[in-house]
Amino acid sequence: MAKISDTELRFIINNEINNSLGFLGGELSSQRKKSIEYYLGEKLGTEIDGRSQVVSTDVSDTIETILPNLMRIFTASDQTAKCEPVKAEDVPLAEQATNYMNYVFNKDNPGFSLLYTWFKDALLEKNGIIKIYWHEDESVSQETYKKLNDTEYQVLVNDDNVEIVEHEEYDDEVAEEQLEQARNMAIMQEQILDIPVPKLHDVIIKRRSGSGKIKIENVPPEEFLIERTAKSIDDANFVAHRTVKTRSELIEMGYDPEIVAQLPATQIVLYNNERLTRFKDVDEYPYDQTPDESTESVELYECYVKVDYDGDGLAELRKVTVAGDAAYEMLDNEPVDHIPFCSLTPIPMPHRFYGRSVSELVQDVQLIKSTVMRQILDNMYLTNNNRVAIMDGMVNLDDLLTSRPGGVVRTKQPPNQVMMPMQS
Repeated sequence: MAKISDTELRFIINNEINNSLGFLGGELSSQRKKSIEYYLGEKLGTEIDGRSQVVSTDVSDTIETILPNLMRIFTASDQTAKCEPVKAEDVPLAEQATNYMNYVFNKDNPGFSLLYTWFKDALLEKNGIIKIYWHEDESVSQETYKKLNDTEYQVLVNDDNVEIVEHEEYDDEVAEEQLEQARNMAIMQEQILDIPVPKLHDVIIKRRSGSGKIKIENVPPEEFLIERTAKSIDDANFVAHRTVKTRSELIEMGYDPEIVAQLPATQIVLYNNERLTRFKDVDEYPYDQTPDESTESVELYECYVKVDYDGDGLAELRKVTVAGDAAYEMLDNEPVDHIPFCSLTPIPMPHRFYGRSVSELVQDVQLIKSTVMRQILDNMYLTNNNRVAIMDGMVNLDDLLTSRPGGVVRTKQPPNQVMMPMQS
């Protein structure tokens, strides 16, 4: 078998993305959207103008009651994770590994926040997803130095990670005065003192620094794509992380600026119902149009796909990053040995990847309680403000429509002859 070309690989990736669970809508997306709406206490869609529109918050109350108990299990002690030794001689190594793992999780990463979001995603939207990977971080900082001598200046600029932005060189006035005094003394002693005036340097530099660490981050459920028939992440033939990055972020990640400049901009956020629902009570207008091309959003898919790339008849796992709609441009393609995602679900379902959420179990209760509460409140309102049949022209309508304790209603005939309460 022949090796797969880049064009064929892009076609395979595009087909896998379009056929994956969670790609642009579907039943799964609708269920998660509904769960978010119930959690936020949004209207149920059965409201009637002039009637009670109260909404019970059972979904929110149930999830927020479960969360503290879950968090207590994992955060009550200093050790979120622990390595168990197999043999007696493994005890020191296991302790060291345990300390390192907890340092990475709680110090290098926000461990408490990661667990909280992971559990909440699972309780609310079926599955919580986290991503674990090695992150190379390169930062650029600007620094200003003044009155450096020649030695200090040379030490500073000889660093390969330093770029000079501004540089000003001038004579050291203090040293010049001291040198002038020394010259005068030398002349009096009939000596010649030929020493150049020392220089001082004012310089502004850009310093590039890089570091790497294990990074753990929560993945919003709508950004996670997986093969439809997959039973677990490890068994899946295709898994992807769909994100939106700016052109500047892609360049910082090491991609070619010329290729990044040609990528099409996207506004996929406008078509993602789950994300729109999550932010609906904060901002109903998520469109962000930037005049700066460097901060334009680009659709990015980090795909982990099993494919026979080298033509030996065996599918191997590869990481393929594509950008733009329909896998417009392939940014990298490399073999990997694992898929860096972990999933958690509160109610596992046999033989399928997605389980059930606590929200699904409580939605009917919230709907019933909301309906009953509305009927009770409507009944109380109608009892306290019941409808009245009147004889036209015999009752002052302003008095009748103004409901207040001790209020007077003026009538031209006895009230029992011109007014009669109506049964609701």
